[in-house]
Amino acid sequence: MSAITTMETTPIVSNSLNVLTINMDSFFLIVNGFIIFFMQGGFSFLEAGSVRSKNTVNILIKNMLDALIGGLAYWAIGWGCAYGPGGNGFIGGSQFFSYNMPDSSYSPWFFQFVFAATAATIVSGSIAERCRFPAYFFYSIAITGLVYPPVSHWAWDSDTPGWLNGMGYQDFAGSGVVHLLGGTCALVGCMMIGPRTGRFDNKGNPKDMPGHSVPLAALGGFILLFGFLAFNGGSQGSISNDGDANAVARAVVNTILGGCSSGLTVLFLSRFANGAHWSYLLTLNGALTGMVALCAGCDAYQPWGAIVVGVIGGSAYFICHKVMLWCQFDDPLDAVAVHGAGGLVGVICAPIFAWESGIVGVGDTVAPWETLGINLLGAVAIIAWSAALSFLIFYPLHYFNQLRINLDTEMKGNDLIKHGEAAYPAESWVEIQYNKPEKMVSTVSYSIRDATTAPGIPINMSGKEEGQVNHGYIAHSQSGMKGATESYSVRDVTTAIPINVGEKGAVQVTNGYYSHDYMPRD
Repeated sequence: MSAITTMETTPIVSNSLNVLTINMDSFFLIVNGFIIFFMQGGFSFLEAGSVRSKNTVNILIKNMLDALIGGLAYWAIGWGCAYGPGGNGFIGGSQFFSYNMPDSSYSPWFFQFVFAATAATIVSGSIAERCRFPAYFFYSIAITGLVYPPVSHWAWDSDTPGWLNGMGYQDFAGSGVVHLLGGTCALVGCMMIGPRTGRFDNKGNPKDMPGHSVPLAALGGFILLFGFLAFNGGSQGSISNDGDANAVARAVVNTILGGCSSGLTVLFLSRFANGAHWSYLLTLNGALTGMVALCAGCDAYQPWGAIVVGVIGGSAYFICHKVMLWCQFDDPLDAVAVHGAGGLVGVICAPIFAWESGIVGVGDTVAPWETLGINLLGAVAIIAWSAALSFLIFYPLHYFNQLRINLDTEMKGNDLIKHGEAAYPAESWVEIQYNKPEKMVSTVSYSIRDATTAPGIPINMSGKEEGQVNHGYIAHSQSGMKGATESYSVRDVTTAIPINVGEKGAVQVTNGYYSHDYMPRD
């Protein structure tokens, strides 16, 4: 009787276990996807703190649009290009607009979408404070829907194997697929749009242009560090198979260690190589770079290997950071150094330091050397693909003057002009309960002045029309009963003297800059 009962219930139990296994794996992807999606908040805070206050709303809405636009673009085109059945080694071939997509694909769809959104968000930091809003729409759709998906198909699709996957390309969580691709797109965008006005002097030396809130940047950075644990650990893709839990734990521990060693490497490099200070922001970017570098092989390293890769990643970040400044490429978030340099280090190091299959473990065999060659080929292919498509995206926008905002908007900031919202509106500082009535709010005025006249006469008082003023500048004044007074002037970079005060006339000053003075009042 017992035997008969066992035989009758075994199919039921087997089916139940199968359902439980499928549900566990789907839940694993969804929960980790939630955490990775929260990284969009981390990017938002990090970028908001790293830009000037006048562009805070602008960078926040662009980060939100990466999720909103990216979701629709990945649903319409991206998923089909990446994992749609019926494709070939280059691209997927079906399930566009989720047509004929089974319910079992929704959890991997969501997990892969948050990866695609991350790739697009990387670019926003490198062109912050000077990109036009319509241009942002265009490139966000293109990267999420067209640039990223084929690369993820090359490396990760096993149902219709991509060409890199079939060769044995090793990139567990996307050092190359996500970060190197995003970093390359960021570099092209940064080169095409040009530096922020005043970022470099006439000799090419960088001038400090700090963001307005280190605490905001710090909060965003810590959210990203937290999110990377799910980014790398969740890339196991399942939790029900034998060894899955151990692989996830190994990936998480190695990610932590890589971030630690990379952050400390940059901390000491910035202190002693620069001969300056213990930089928090550089250290934060160094820690993020270490986690980026760990993406490719975090499931295969021994802890000491993760630490070594982190040190290499931090060093690569610091070098890339310096090279970008030397080339006069203005990247306010160091997106190229963090994701581009870190991603390249990850792709190269994975077949070297993988303990059971890498060069350090079985270097006397051919296999790890072949994997290294394949990974190098993959890195070259990813860079070439993303650079070429980014050029096709950004160059037409640049050519038709649709990529960069005008100088007036750049000087005044995007927030009020483009969005009608200030991140820190002056009205919010009026405290009625402290007897500070609304009439005491400062007044602000701007005027275009003729720099060839000694006192800088406004053009509507100088007898000239706007088109006749070849050497004009924007004058800004602010006054208030209890507020501060502010002024802007054009100064000669060789003397730092305002052109209407110094010995030189405006025509003689070929290298001038905007100077902002702030004077608090009691």
